[in-house]
Amino acid sequence: MDEDRTLFGEGRYPETGPLALLARLGCIGSAVAIVLAVILPPDVTPHFARSRYLEHFAAFYVAALFGLAALPRWRMRHIAGGYLLFASLLEPTHLVAGAPALPVFQNWVADLGGVAAACAPVVFERFRRRFTRAAAT
Repeated sequence: MDEDRTLFGEGRYPETGPLALLARLGCIGSAVAIVLAVILPPDVTPHFARSRYLEHFAAFYVAALFGLAALPRWRMRHIAGGYLLFASLLEPTHLVAGAPALPVFQNWVADLGGVAAACAPVVFERFRRRFTRAAAT
C-alpha cells in the first residue's frame, strides 16, 4: 500500500519537503527577529500594533507556531518550555537598560500568552483524537 505523501493527508510528510524547510527557516527567523527587537533601540524597531503587549503576544505566537512546525518529533512541552526559557532570558535585559520592572513582567506574561495560544489548538486536537469516530453509514 502506497503512503499518502500529500500535504493534508494522513501519511508522512518528507523531512526535506519544502514546507518542512520553510518551517525551520521561519523558526530561526522568528527567533532572530525577536532578539533583534530586544537589542535594537525602541525608535529603530518597527511597530505593527498600538500595544506593546500585543506585539509581544504576536511575536511569541508566531515563533511558537514555527517551532511546533519545525520540530515535529519534539514533545510540545519541550518546545513550549524552550520558548518560555527564551522569553525569561530576554525580558530581564530590559531591566539592565533601566526599564521599570512592572512593564517587563507584563511583557513576559504577554510572551507566555502567545506561546500558550499557539500550543492550545494542538492540545485540543490531541484530546479530540482520543475519542472514537462514529461509523459512517
